[in-house]
Amino acid sequence: MQKSLLILILLFSFTTYSQDFGDLLTAGKGIAGNSTGDKIPKRWFSTAEAEFSVNYEVRYDYSRYATNGDLISDGTTDLDNKASFGLLYSINYPVFDKFSVGAVGGFQYQGQQKISALKVGGIFRYHFINFENVNINLMTAYNIGLSDKIKSDMANARLGLQFPIVKNYDFILNLNVFGDYNYYVLDKPLLDEPGEKGKNIIFRSYGVSLGFLF
Repeated sequence: MQKSLLILILLFSFTTYSQDFGDLLTAGKGIAGNSTGDKIPKRWFSTAEAEFSVNYEVRYDYSRYATNGDLISDGTTDLDNKASFGLLYSINYPVFDKFSVGAVGGFQYQGQQKISALKVGGIFRYHFINFENVNINLMTAYNIGLSDKIKSDMANARLGLQFPIVKNYDFILNLNVFGDYNYYVLDKPLLDEPGEKGKNIIFRSYGVSLGFLF
């Protein structure tokens, strides 16, 4: 139950970004132009991407305890915004006329606190024409902590707009523009204050990724 509630909270928080779904839909229609398609071909397709993003908010939540274990106070502080980078692979299959679902796996490194994590999750896409053209995508993923500062948890949500920038007979190069929300449960304090116990750190960022469709 707690896991399901956290996922809903993540998705709700993500949709409060200034770039809403309506903006993405309008942009996607503009890129797709006047082309139309009733359904996409029923075949597997994959993507492999390299991503880069910059945080616009990094929030650290913690508590302070007395030596006898009594809670003194809860605190929140904003940390410096830094860049992150990663790799992502997905394998996808159409399930409805213009929708596909996929499994994703990847890696992400957060410059702030030097946090590394593997990702395993799913992705849902709405295709305006077919899988070789523009799509809106929503990804949720489980973070498998590689850094000793964080615990593994279901805590990543991403909303993006993906479209081709190079198309030929050999390959398709896609650009994905996205907003990203990451929630990490902490194992270690960050501020070195007396009695400090870290609770979580939240990253909100905007990013881009370049990748191949095959």
